[in-house]
Amino acid sequence: MKLIIKKKMTNKIFLIGPMGVGKTTVGKVLSNNLDYHFFDIDDKNYWKNRYKVDRHLLYMMNRDKYHDIESEILKDYSTKNNKNSIISTGGSTVLRLENKNLMKSSGRVVYLEGNSKTLDDRMKNHNDGPMKNWYNASRFTLSVRETFLNERKPYYKFADLEIDTNDKSVEEICHDIESWIC
Repeated sequence: MKLIIKKKMTNKIFLIGPMGVGKTTVGKVLSNNLDYHFFDIDDKNYWKNRYKVDRHLLYMMNRDKYHDIESEILKDYSTKNNKNSIISTGGSTVLRLENKNLMKSSGRVVYLEGNSKTLDDRMKNHNDGPMKNWYNASRFTLSVRETFLNERKPYYKFADLEIDTNDKSVEEICHDIESWIC
């Protein structure tokens, strides 16, 4: 009798990119397609229940504390669960080197990229009231968003896979990721 032992490897896929690129939307669909667990670092209910804070308000008032919590959540999702997971990160998660290193050592990293016009249109049409209100209150003009994206772009370049999300449906983006991981 031959004994075959199959060791199941845990896969984690981290979705990174700027606000409005579709990390959460893509993450939910992709996790459903792959039968993976889905975790969203920007989940407002998680922030309120665990940290007793509104994440948008904290971001505006104390960015260091915001980034500390964001890093703590990433660490929890990356190291404390042994499940196949899609982890949608916050747009600023990549600003800390330890977060980038943790993602690279814990799984595969996918950078969802979009141009300023596409992201601006998505944010203006976003169904989530608080996110839409926060976006409008932040006074991101198209030129401000362009400058912001250009400043942040180098932080995302450590990814294993880059996907241009402009003119692509969620299904097309998920197909690109699924083709890459299989």
